[in-house]
Amino acid sequence: MNINGYARTLKARDLNVEKFLLYVAECIERQLKEWDQQYEVLVMKLQDYQLIVKYGERDYSVKLSEEEAFLLQKTSPYRLDQEIWKGLEKQGLEIKKGFGNYIEAVL
Repeated sequence: MNINGYARTLKARDLNVEKFLLYVAECIERQLKEWDQQYEVLVMKLQDYQLIVKYGERDYSVKLSEEEAFLLQKTSPYRLDQEIWKGLEKQGLEIKKGFGNYIEAVL
């Protein structure tokens, strides 16, 4: 999956937290679907944001407060992605390196 760093910087700067998180979730889902079409990504907002990755019978979940997501977004255009990928990897999601420049830019 190819990415455009300049466009990402603009999105991180201009979008509100929720829209940016939904954009990041779409990027994550596109990357996962390149690995296997069975992946599905959901984003829910209750008290905190929760990003859920479904793969067959397995679920992976990352929770972020709105403040935490905002700080990550403003720190760096890919910092929110990094936090989510690290959280998913800690739960056992296998990260396949070398599949396009998105995953390389993030990790």
